Amino acid sequence: MDMKNLRITNTLNEKQKREVARLYYQAFPKKFSSLWIFTKNESQAVRVLAKSLRYKSGLYVLSEDTVLGFIGLEKGNGFYAPLRYSSFREAFNIFSAGWRYAAYCIYRLFHGDMGSRTMHIDPIVVARYTRGMGIGSGLLKTTFEYAKKLGKRKVVLEVVDTNPMARRLYERHGFRVVKAEHLSLLTRRAGFDKLYHMAKDL
Repeated sequence: MDMKNLRITNTLNEKQKREVARLYYQAFPKKFSSLWIFTKNESQAVRVLAKSLRYKSGLYVLSEDTVLGFIGLEKGNGFYAPLRYSSFREAFNIFSAGWRYAAYCIYRLFHGDMGSRTMHIDPIVVARYTRGMGIGSGLLKTTFEYAKKLGKRKVVLEVVDTNPMARRLYERHGFRVVKAEHLSLLTRRAGFDKLYHMAKDL
C-alpha cells in the first residue's frame, strides 16, 4: 500500500460511516459484548454505533474511499460515541433496548470530567491489516496539531493492561501514565483487569 496516497479528513459519506462503525466494533468486540452494547452480534452492534457516533468529532485516514483507521475526539462538548436509546431501539426490542441503555448510562457515569483545556481521545482504531504502517502515529500527530489550534494544553486517553502495544505507541508519542485503576470485578469479562489513564502535555 502506498502511504503517500493516504489522507486524513473529518468528512465521510454514508458508506464510510458504516465502515467506521464496523471497525469500531471489530477493534473491541469483548467490550461491546460485556460493557457497552451487550451483544456478540456484529450486525446489531454496528447498527447502534452507526446511528450514534458523532462523526464530525473524529479524524479518519482514507485510502481512496476506504477507511483504514480513525480517532474519536472529545473536546469538552460531549462524547464521540454517545449511544442513544433510539439507536438501541433500532436494533433491539423495547425491553432489550431499555436495559441495555440503562446499563450503558451507568457505565458512562464513571467517565470523568475534563477541563476546558483538555482533549480526550476515545477511541483510536486502525484496521487490522494496516497495523504497523504508521497510521496510528499519523492520527496522533494530527490530533496534537488540532488540539493546539483549539487552545488545548493536554491530550488524555485510556489503555487497558492487555494492550501493551498500544501503550508503547502512546509512550513513544509522549504520553505518560497518570493513574491506574483496578477494575477486574467489572471488566474481566471484557478482557482486561486494569485501566491506565495517560496524558500528554502540549
